[in-house]
Amino acid sequence: MEFVGIGNALMDVIAFVDEAYAPSLGFHNNAIAHLDRSKLGAMLADLPEATVSAGGGAANAARAAAYLGAVSSYAGMVGEDALGATYAEELEASGIEPLLSFSDAETGVYCALIRPDGGRTLLVAPGAALDLCLEPPRDALFKRGAVLFVECFLLRDRAFFMECLRRARDAGMTIALDLASREMTARNRDFLLAALGDFCDILFANEDEFVALAGLPLREGLELLGSAGEMEIVVKRAEMGAVWAAGGRIVSSPVREMRPVDETGAGDAFAAGFLYGRSLGLAPERSLRLGNRVAEEILGVPGFGVDPERIRRLSSGFAS
Repeated sequence: MEFVGIGNALMDVIAFVDEAYAPSLGFHNNAIAHLDRSKLGAMLADLPEATVSAGGGAANAARAAAYLGAVSSYAGMVGEDALGATYAEELEASGIEPLLSFSDAETGVYCALIRPDGGRTLLVAPGAALDLCLEPPRDALFKRGAVLFVECFLLRDRAFFMECLRRARDAGMTIALDLASREMTARNRDFLLAALGDFCDILFANEDEFVALAGLPLREGLELLGSAGEMEIVVKRAEMGAVWAAGGRIVSSPVREMRPVDETGAGDAFAAGFLYGRSLGLAPERSLRLGNRVAEEILGVPGFGVDPERIRRLSSGFAS
């Protein structure tokens, strides 16, 4: 499989803190706060020991795909700063071809403050990531026969989003979309529903995102959208596993019970695992299972600190 990801380039900062830490910064526990990059930068300077890694949904998926054995590349926008340089170096070290653009803005950051009970407070400053749409998507993204994996955060600029999809379709690529956000899905619901039939082969969503798109409960939404056209729908349901729907057929895959160390990137890794299984010609049930197993490995470590060899062994087991 050849995998091309495009999305928000964010440095993931993962810190394990006590119950009082986020409130001491002025945030409720379990909140999701979007901050100015300079404000978050000042907070990071005083953060307890943290794990830092190149992230963002499509970048996480590209890394998991590379670990599985795919030829993998990723496009995003980072700053011309130390974090941006580190981001590019880490992609290359992970076996990903970095197709990065550079902005005068600072590199974006996603910070997860994780409490002992597993609850998370998320602080996000997109920074340079928001400037990706200021340049046309580069030609190197569009490769015949490859999978293009697009985060729907890019819907903030619909013209850029659609240019990526049209050029991918013209190039003969398989197009995979990840809805990425319930709020973004709700704001763009009609636009997405109009575009999916022509410009999406595999749609990834969590349950909240899919319900926002379908305007129906999960089962009814899968029966409706999963019976229209040839698009495959994959819904990630965390501890309830995952479900696939297409052509009027619905398939579920459970997961093993576990307490996650950190959830960051697990859904993205699942998507890469499913797509890799699909590229091997596995049935949907097996592709879902591979996705779940890859996600389990990510859930067991902070950030994306998994041993790549563990992912490669999973790939070998499913390919045999």
